[in-house]
Amino acid sequence: MKFSHMADLHLGGWREETLREIGIKAFEKAIDISIGENVDFVLISGDLFDSSNPTIEVMAKAAKKLYELKIKGIPVYVIEGSHDFSPTGRTILKVFQEAGLLKRVTSGEEKEGKLVLKGILDEKTNTRIYGISGIRGSLEKATYNSLDRDELEKQKGEKIFLFHSAIQELKPNNLYQMESMPISLLPKGFTYYAGGHIHEKGEFELGEYKNVVFPGALFPNNIDELLSFKGGGFYLVEYNDGSLAKMYIPIKIAPVILLDINLEGTHPINVEEKVRLSADKNEIKGSIVILKFRGKIEGNLSDINFKKIILYLENKGAILVKRDTREIKTKEFKEIKNSSLTKEKLEEEVIIRHKDQIKIKDCQIEPVSFVKTFMDILSREKKEGEKKDDYNKSMLSESIDYLSKNKLLEDLDETSSP
Repeated sequence: MKFSHMADLHLGGWREETLREIGIKAFEKAIDISIGENVDFVLISGDLFDSSNPTIEVMAKAAKKLYELKIKGIPVYVIEGSHDFSPTGRTILKVFQEAGLLKRVTSGEEKEGKLVLKGILDEKTNTRIYGISGIRGSLEKATYNSLDRDELEKQKGEKIFLFHSAIQELKPNNLYQMESMPISLLPKGFTYYAGGHIHEKGEFELGEYKNVVFPGALFPNNIDELLSFKGGGFYLVEYNDGSLAKMYIPIKIAPVILLDINLEGTHPINVEEKVRLSADKNEIKGSIVILKFRGKIEGNLSDINFKKIILYLENKGAILVKRDTREIKTKEFKEIKNSSLTKEKLEEEVIIRHKDQIKIKDCQIEPVSFVKTFMDILSREKKEGEKKDDYNKSMLSESIDYLSKNKLLEDLDETSSP
């Protein structure tokens, strides 16, 4: 048995067209490698797309590569992640499944108050594949709490479990604030645990849980991940006669070059020259350049001609230039607050700073996660071709569903739901 394991592709997630296109190329390259390796099947552990209803352009490119797998006879087994899951069930993954491009492995039925997963048998390898989708705010924990683990554990033969959740015992230290669940909520004794949601790769064994693997993102999803990981990848896994071998396959579409510029005591008019000296020591052509500035400057941040600096780097062949000014200090200010590069980080900083003012009686999850998730739901943009009434009903339905799951609408008249 040989298979590919990918997760957190977030196709269509970047606002910049250049980075959005690189994310799609990373997916295309990973599929090409998988076909070249003659894998038996492909696993995607959540967040194939960045939303449950991506743009037509992104859907078309994804469908084209999935169709290549289909005509090669390579099935794709998936679960929804926290981004492409929809509480209303209106997700593009359902459409792709109906078209025969992939198979969701999350179906099940309730028996005596327990969720019994049906799973899918991969007939070529005689392997049973099961999974539980991720939901924003880690609400999938409720599903795990009702899961009939005994039924899964007594199944004979090779078994794979897909999940899209942070595991408490395996969570990286830098993600200590992320909602997580204990590994004991997963069924024991599976051949392979295909994880997603954590964008940092890792391989783990914990007691009866062998081969718990997170491939990380196939391509970074924000500037901080670009700085930390520079790229992404996936796993090729081969299993023969009880022996399992894992090989991480890095995907490089465009190199990421970090230019760390110390501006201590520098006048804004001289910043451009410092960048030039640093840039000329590197091969910029075809790369993503991140300018990381630090130190106290002799003037104002607004006096730095960033447009001219970026134009210089683009003329040297950089396909994209991003700047990080979080560690610049000026004479007027000891520090620059709220200067995170991403909207998500900025929102999180503001929420954390004011979390003590958030009073939500009987809320089921931690306030910061609750507010972030609810803001995500309310900020969804109307999709191309989506009627205004359908959009409004969808927004209302998702909001009510989320508030209900957190027991904040106990007295809501259900007939008022769309």
